[in-house]
Amino acid sequence: MESIVDRVSFGGIVAIRDSLLKMRSEGKKVYRLESGDPSFDIPPHVRDAMIDALMKGYTHYTESTGIIPLRQAIYRKVVEENKIPIKDHEHVLVTNGAMHGLYVTFRALLLPGDEVIIPDPMWTEIADNVRLAGGVPVRCILKPENDFVYDPADVESLITSKTKAIFINTPHNPTGAVFSEKILEEIVDIAVKRNLYIVSDEAYEHIIYDGLKHVSIGSLPGAEDRSITLFSASKSFAMSGLRIGYIVTNIDKIIERGKKLLRCTINGVNSVAQYGALAALNGPKDYIEEMRREYQHRRDMIYETTSKLRSLKPFKPRGAFYIWCKISEGWRDSEGRRSDWAMTNYLLRFGLGSTPGSEFGPASLEYIRFSFSCATNHLAESLEVLRKVLE
Repeated sequence: MESIVDRVSFGGIVAIRDSLLKMRSEGKKVYRLESGDPSFDIPPHVRDAMIDALMKGYTHYTESTGIIPLRQAIYRKVVEENKIPIKDHEHVLVTNGAMHGLYVTFRALLLPGDEVIIPDPMWTEIADNVRLAGGVPVRCILKPENDFVYDPADVESLITSKTKAIFINTPHNPTGAVFSEKILEEIVDIAVKRNLYIVSDEAYEHIIYDGLKHVSIGSLPGAEDRSITLFSASKSFAMSGLRIGYIVTNIDKIIERGKKLLRCTINGVNSVAQYGALAALNGPKDYIEEMRREYQHRRDMIYETTSKLRSLKPFKPRGAFYIWCKISEGWRDSEGRRSDWAMTNYLLRFGLGSTPGSEFGPASLEYIRFSFSCATNHLAESLEVLRKVLE
């Protein structure tokens, strides 16, 4: 008998990571351009707040929805910074990272057979969490001629009587695309006209380049009572291992169902990490801009290198910390193969990590993703190896 979990793949990304870790354990040099883990340490005031929480014994159960001071701080942040008109802190749920937030959101939103329109390419866990909730992911191809953002006409053409929601991710993993306010307004118009929900993953909200502005779709007229927005402390505050995410929505039934799901899955996020997130939200923010500038410098480094390689045609990322490259027509591995996995496995021979495009959807067999979240000196070494093996 099939379990709903059988609909979820384990993922080739894990196999790539494990191969690199095995090589490193054997004393070989590896270059981690497949990993999306920020290289920065948490800010000192965040670290100190967690130490203080430990020393004061804040190590017991908390509210399953998150400690009240943290939810109040999140409420202030999303209203003042993101301009999302959330009613109050009771419409905030603290989750065990944004990935857990996705699980809670889709389980709270979907009935068996409900369809969710998602981008292709897209981080694989999006489709998997839709499936775990009994839903059906419907892929909307993101085209290079549209800078890898939704074409609203394509989105509307995919809507059926079973469509429940449209999924947004900006800045976008894996392409680094940033959805403009105009495109987001058109998506809201479609959602209003067709009575659909909007689920928006904004984990990379602060990692955006070239003077562009991040726009939260939940801030736009018409979206205030049909949007569910997810955020993460992993990228903005370099707290990836501490697993803090949060959901904000004015939809009461999502909040009520979400409370039940939190109680039945984690019964509250790590208490000490919550005090760290509270300090991150209430404390100085200058380090966010410092990280953003360094990521932009790394973006420029990797874009310059890949632009000069005949084997790759990169899309210049406008946000996040990944670069999305098309594999050139003329590239072949030693056995004459041209595919995402052929290039990934070829690069692995030299200790270079990458992620094949097909891991992000079936429309991306000719693409490969590199991350530049690693330390700048490590990136420079990695790019030198990449240049040598692909030039």
